[in-house]
Amino acid sequence: MDDSSFIRKRLVCLRRSGDPSQADEACAALRSIKGVVDAHPVNHHRLRLTYSLEHLTFELIEDLLRELGFYLDNSIFSFIRRNIYQYLEDTAREKIKVDEDRHTLVCQVDPQAQDEPEKYWNNYR
Repeated sequence: MDDSSFIRKRLVCLRRSGDPSQADEACAALRSIKGVVDAHPVNHHRLRLTYSLEHLTFELIEDLLRELGFYLDNSIFSFIRRNIYQYLEDTAREKIKVDEDRHTLVCQVDPQAQDEPEKYWNNYR
């Protein structure tokens, strides 16, 4: 299989808030993770994410965003989208035979920029 079969493009929806920079901050955090090809904001509460299935899953990305203090949109459409993404990715990862034990999550995080999640990021460094 070629490398393009590993690449996924997803829309991440954050909960609407009064913070106009939340999508920018989420993109900045995600860009430091190994396997993220691109992350850029669409508007204040949505971002476009491109990543490799060899290193990441959408579920893992959402878990990381939650640990960093971002709140995800919990509307019914977002819930359905998440479940579809998870099903498609599980099937694709199984088909391309991704070895879960061989991969480690690698990211560069500025611990001063984060308040609480320091204990979580120690697992990913």
